[in-house]
Amino acid sequence: MKKRKSPSNPNEEIGDYMVSPVLSISPDASAQEAAQIMETSHIGSLLVKDGDAFVGIITETDLTRKILAKGLKDKNPKVSDIMTAPLQTIDCHEPIVDANQLMANKRIRHIAVTENDEVVGMLSVKDLIHYYANPRIRSW
Repeated sequence: MKKRKSPSNPNEEIGDYMVSPVLSISPDASAQEAAQIMETSHIGSLLVKDGDAFVGIITETDLTRKILAKGLKDKNPKVSDIMTAPLQTIDCHEPIVDANQLMANKRIRHIAVTENDEVVGMLSVKDLIHYYANPRIRSW
């Protein structure tokens, strides 16, 4: 994982808080396999990669709302059956506050981070909490 820099100002870039490298899974993998990877890796999402392209994301929310709530548990759904697509992204050089705004507007908890249109990391609500909870960056 990329080591995060110490916060210094409210205009810090997303790249300072993202986690890298990203973990991914095939769209043909089972939802159970995705859940097991998330559990053992202590993460809340996996990017879905088909060949060389990231085509979506599967999250803990997808697992609970699309499998358990809809009764699909016994149907052995694939990742492609429950993933969220298209993948939402944001550039690593954008200010972290822009990621917060985008994630709030889209009502998402995880977003892929890009540099030169290539996925280079992930940013989650947990990473935003790290940013906002640090008292050294508050201006109020």
